[in-house]
Amino acid sequence: MAKISAKNTIILVNGFNFSTYATVYDAMQNNGMIDVTGFTEGGQNFIPGLPMASININFLADSTATVGTEAVLSAFPTGEVTILPGGYPAVGSESISMPYTVANYSPQGNPSGAVELGQINFSARGANVGLENGWALQHATITDTTTSTPVLDPSNAAATAICGATLHIWTAAASDTYVVKVQHCATVGGVYADLITFVLDGSAIGVERQQIASGTINKYRQVVATRTGAAGDSFGFTVHFWHA
Repeated sequence: MAKISAKNTIILVNGFNFSTYATVYDAMQNNGMIDVTGFTEGGQNFIPGLPMASININFLADSTATVGTEAVLSAFPTGEVTILPGGYPAVGSESISMPYTVANYSPQGNPSGAVELGQINFSARGANVGLENGWALQHATITDTTTSTPVLDPSNAAATAICGATLHIWTAAASDTYVVKVQHCATVGGVYADLITFVLDGSAIGVERQQIASGTINKYRQVVATRTGAAGDSFGFTVHFWHA
């Protein structure tokens, strides 16, 4: 089996690309097991409880005003955290995302090392499915209207369950704007229909998550980013897609 290096892992928090400031991450999800062991039983017995999910990431400190790790994470924000575990070798590679609330902030350091923010705990927030295990449909810097390579669902079939997508804008376009959509189709070369249209237009760093309750989600998905304007300045963004 082929092993994957974590060296090129991408870490995105609310649109900020903090990959070069993150050193360790782990993602956890369980059923919140409840111990129902009774007297005289020969072993522990459990029943499922409420699902639990969290992502823990160790960050180095960056004191840049408003956009550094210190400014963003010390505010105990809510939002979206997305991880591309193996970096971005190809469209369709694994990605993990989750709506979060920051549960702690504990800077630390020593005279012979860098200032660290410690292990930041991102806890699942709101009505969600916990860890949204899915696929990166796009992670790129573009300067004009772009259509990504279609991604085939690993099941090679359409999905009918809940689905969603998260857009991170980590390089805002200086003067152009973009409409970013997730589209789907039953065949790789067919006519793609809009599935999700994001509101964020690329003019500022930010994040947006949209969710679709149910319906047929065709097995091929792609991202279209349509430019308005003629400046051709850089627009950097990532789209994570998942379904239950």
